[in-house]
Formats: sequence, structure tokens, C-alpha cells
Amino acid sequence: MALIVKIRKRLDNFELNTDIQTDDDILALSGASGAGKTMILKCIAGIATPDSGYISLNGRVLFDSEKKINLKASLRKTGYLFQDYALFPTMTARENINIVMKKKNHELVDKWLSAYGLEKVADNYPKKLSGGQKQRVAMIRMLASDPECILLDEPFSALDEHIKRKMEVELMEMLENFHKPIIFVSHNREEIYRFADKVCSVEDGIVSRIYDKKYFYYKPETKAQAKLAGCLNFSNISWIDESHVKAVDWGVTLKVKATKESDWGKYHSICIFQNDINIGKHSFTHQKKYIKNENINSETTGMFEDTLNTLKIKSISLSEELYNTCCLCELENGEVITMIKPKENQLFSDKLQDKYIDLLNNVKKITVAKEYIHLLK
Repeated sequence: MALIVKIRKRLDNFELNTDIQTDDDILALSGASGAGKTMILKCIAGIATPDSGYISLNGRVLFDSEKKINLKASLRKTGYLFQDYALFPTMTARENINIVMKKKNHELVDKWLSAYGLEKVADNYPKKLSGGQKQRVAMIRMLASDPECILLDEPFSALDEHIKRKMEVELMEMLENFHKPIIFVSHNREEIYRFADKVCSVEDGIVSRIYDKKYFYYKPETKAQAKLAGCLNFSNISWIDESHVKAVDWGVTLKVKATKESDWGKYHSICIFQNDINIGKHSFTHQKKYIKNENINSETTGMFEDTLNTLKIKSISLSEELYNTCCLCELENGEVITMIKPKENQLFSDKLQDKYIDLLNNVKKITVAKEYIHLLK
């Protein structure tokens, strides 16, 4: 089963330009608020109309601007889980589910309600349901309509953190045997990584190609993707030779993965994830493990050290977070690179914690292996 979406639609500040095809994977659309993610779902569902293009689902044409085809939302067989759940306020939980079923099956509805702990509120109206209960009803209603594809519009954004994970698990269990296209919209990378199989980015209406989620988050190809993956450190570059670049913003020369001169024009900047920057002996131990895992020949310390970049810093400012210490490292030219270090074991004594903080406060150099420097288009 396949969903094909090739559409354009003019919005207030940009033109939405979408070209995606997905089968039975969970495809996430990742992007900032207002990037056009929800509009893509609305066009698929028939709630909004593209200016031009083509949408098909399992060979059925839902929209074709050239052939003047535009199926009504009720005929498209799409299940849509809205951010606010969109339950009918004048219907009970049970009635909200019954209304979408082609053949009424009260016994099956009661079974679903019981399975998700809703039997005691089955006759309650939405205003008397909690956020989690509303979402369970909306999820059951979505599947009860027997859809050929499912559209999830930030389904966890309205939930408190302490029940969000539970609802994620419940939804994944519900969809375990749903071998049809699922599109999941979110700007939360943690949710996407847990929930989706594949990812594409949406920036000002432009949709990227589809990536495996691990590739998308660990090997970004553009600055927009790196930002969505949570990277904080960027610099424009100029090429020196096939293995060295000048990081213009940071005022340093860095070793990078060997790149043919004919490809230099593709890459205009670099990024380094804040968790991939290290200090002193910590860097050597960590990076050596990484290099070994990547099957790079490093038989000697000298050969290994040849992959390392060392950056001198003038000062460092520390900010304590819940599980990490954020280190703002001021370079010799005044620019700042962010380094994140996990907190030492919380069971350590205050004295040991103070020694760790003192170590960070006295850092004069930071290091990063060239394998951790991402070339960006």
C-alpha cells in the first residue's frame, strides 16, 4: 500500500512544495512550528485543497488538479488524529466512536473501551474526560473508521510529560498490526526517534527527501536538518585541501573526512554536536572507542591522534542542567562553542562533584575527532 503526495499550495509566507511517497512505514515530518507540516496532513485528508498536484492512496486518486479530481474528506479513508483530538462535544465517548463505524458494533466498541481503561467513562461527554482519556477515545475512533492511512498531528503535544510516554506506548501497540501508511507530525526529535521509522524535514514549505531516522539525526546533510537534530555549533568553511577546512566563524583550521576537490562546492559549512566535544584524557578514551567502532584502522596512538582536532579556549562558563553540565567554551577569537558533559554520578559526595566542576572550570583545550565534524550542504 502506498501514499503518493506531489502537491503545491501557496501559503502566507511561502509556497508549500511536497513530493513524498511512503508505504507501510511510520514517516515523520519534522520541522519548526509554521513550516507547513500540518497543512500537508490537511491536504491529504481533504480538509484543505492544494493549488496544484496529485495525491493517491493505494492506487485511488484523492486529488488531481489536472483532471479536476478532489474527493471529499469523508471518501478518502484517512484516519486523522488532531492536536486537540476534535471529539464531538455533544456526544459521549462511546457515541464518538460509534458514529464513524460503517457497521455499528456496540460489543466491539465496549471491548475497545475496556481494553484502554475507558469503560467507566464511556457515557461521559468530552468536557468530563481528562487529556489522556480524550486521546484514547480519539485513537479508538480513528481506528474504528477503518482507514487506509493514518495522519497524526502532534498527538502528544497536549499531554503532561508524566503520561506522554504511556500514551506513546499505547498508540504504538494500537498501530502494531496497521501495515498501511502512517504520517506523524512533530517538532519533538525525541518523540520522532522513539516513534517513527523514517524522517523528512520541512522548512518553509520545502520537504526534504526521506531518510532513515538514524541517518537523519546522526549524519545531517544540511544546516536545517542539523538544527532539527539538536546541534548548536555551526561555522561557515573555506577549503584548504581535501582533508582540511578553515572554520571561518571559529578562526581555526580543522581536519575533516577526505573529500574530493570536485565535491568542495557542495559543502559550505560544518557542524559539531555538543555531545561530541571532549576534554583532555576524556576525549582520547571516548574518541578511540568511537574510531574502533567505525572500523577505522588505528593501530597506534600516533595514527589515532591524527584524527583529532584540538581547539584552544580562553574561558569556559558552566551552567548546571538536570542531567548534564552545559559548557560554553570561548575560543581565541571570541566565538563560543557549546559542549555538553553528562553529570557525574549523583551519588558522589559533594567533594567529588566539586572536583569534577573544578576540572571543567580549568579546561584550556577541547578536542573533537574529524569523524564527528559534519560537512553541510
